[in-house]
Amino acid sequence: MRTIRSILALAGLVPVLALTGSAGPALARPAGVSSAGGSSQERPASELGSPGFRVAVSRHYGQLVNASGYSVIIVTGRDRVWAFGGTNPGGPSLPVAARWTGRTIIASTLPAGLTGFITEASAPAASDIWAASSYGRYLLHWNGARWALARQWHSGVITDVDAVSAHNVWVFGTSSLGTDGTGTWHFNGRSWHRVHGLGATIYRASAVSRRDIWGISAGSSGDSVVHYTGRNWHRVRTARALDGIQLADILATSPSDVWVLGDTQTHGAVRLVLIHWNGAEWSRLPSSVQAWPGRLAPGPDGGVLISATPTDGAADGLILSATTRGWRPMITLRSPLGSGVSDIALMRSTRSLWASGGVLNRVGGDAVIWEGPARWTAPRAAASWTGSEST
Repeated sequence: MRTIRSILALAGLVPVLALTGSAGPALARPAGVSSAGGSSQERPASELGSPGFRVAVSRHYGQLVNASGYSVIIVTGRDRVWAFGGTNPGGPSLPVAARWTGRTIIASTLPAGLTGFITEASAPAASDIWAASSYGRYLLHWNGARWALARQWHSGVITDVDAVSAHNVWVFGTSSLGTDGTGTWHFNGRSWHRVHGLGATIYRASAVSRRDIWGISAGSSGDSVVHYTGRNWHRVRTARALDGIQLADILATSPSDVWVLGDTQTHGAVRLVLIHWNGAEWSRLPSSVQAWPGRLAPGPDGGVLISATPTDGAADGLILSATTRGWRPMITLRSPLGSGVSDIALMRSTRSLWASGGVLNRVGGDAVIWEGPARWTAPRAAASWTGSEST
């Protein structure tokens, strides 16, 4: 039986702690799936190190012996960034929400009595931000002036939050088998309603609009892509595009631009793979990058950005980029004792990329934000597996 996959996305330092055996509990990667069914040729993403990237923010929260980490980063304006995370990833922890003002980062006051890392965030506007804690099982709302507790659940785990507006918010929480989780909840501006049926099994989601939301449904027979069109959730036919893939994240930027991130396992080697929907058919972009998949974010040139963690034991943070034409060389963010990248955001106004995570030190670890160029090289051509699809 697979374990809950969101543990790897808890914060940038969680995979690093697991790989290095440092402070915090060891984390088990869920068992892989069978090899991919397509006939595509895998293409590597070459490595560039970290050209042009710098540590913009480094902060420690809580006791010195504990690690700190930022798990989510979102851009809300020109030179305006929010980073969320907490202390002691993988163990008893306290949440952190910090705002970058363009010159410095300022920790924001949160409601008293909260525990657990903040692991998810969604921002329809600078004055309308929603943030959730997976294992704290609470949802916070920023109205432009202060944070307030929007709702708290008593069991399960929260795996995603997607806010279309202040009056249209979705919270998702399911186990990797699609059962016994917090479930799916919808806020209509007045009250919360639990979603039943197919919508209750959603693990990750991405909203284009209030009537166009895409998600990953987890179940005992495997993962699938689902689509909300305003009234109900429907399973999407993907032909063989998802064969042999364990899904990790989804990003929809338009009805004809949907990306799905996952991994395949062949002979014990875990490799990243992307699947793309162009409105007419699904295409598959495999890679030879051996890494646990992290999160997707909109990238330059109509592509996507990907965070990942190496599977070979290297305590490094990986940033990858791809378009429908193929993969770009990947960025590796290193520190002397270990580092991890949890999330990525593109600041289009300054053509810069911001990444959240953490670095280990001799005592514990620090929460870190890196900043670098949004473009670092032209995409490489990559073979793709194509299969027709309709919703």
